[in-house]
Amino acid sequence: MLPLSIFLVAVSMLSATVLPAKKEEFVVITGNRVSVAAGTSLGNINCAYTSSTQKDTLVLNKQIPQSDRLRLAIPVKEFNCGNVFLNKDFAKALNASQHPYTKIEVVCLKQEGKGYKGNLNLIVSGKTIPLRDVTFTVYPGTGVTNLRGNICLNFSEIGLATPKKMGGLFKVEDKLQVSVELQLAG
Repeated sequence: MLPLSIFLVAVSMLSATVLPAKKEEFVVITGNRVSVAAGTSLGNINCAYTSSTQKDTLVLNKQIPQSDRLRLAIPVKEFNCGNVFLNKDFAKALNASQHPYTKIEVVCLKQEGKGYKGNLNLIVSGKTIPLRDVTFTVYPGTGVTNLRGNICLNFSEIGLATPKKMGGLFKVEDKLQVSVELQLAG
């Protein structure tokens, strides 16, 4: 019986060294765009930040260790809302003087069919908001592929007051539409 058990141990050790390890899947991020849209009593406001300087590799289909997570650090004062006054109001609403960066951290991203589903942490105005099962759709861009995830939040969830201007005549709705786009290397 001893020779058979030695043989089985040897075979299991050999198979562990000979068989290839499971291939790790990943995507290479070459840029990102984050946009925020809110309704107002006078129409919609759209603010966006685009970066093509942050490049990173994002491992798919597993929980990413905290030290290896993709982190988007977005300078609040660099959001473009269409004009200087809206830019300042947006930065003030997000308390940019005390929290100059809004951050998005990718906790995990899993491929599901033709799309992706992921867990994110949104860090805004010093508060971390976990976002679970965010659906990312794939769409082609000019020479690149993009992943886009849409998130619906409220100012009240974030712990911020909705901005009011001109004695309350101009009001911003509580609901925010946040779009996170990740540009992938082809």
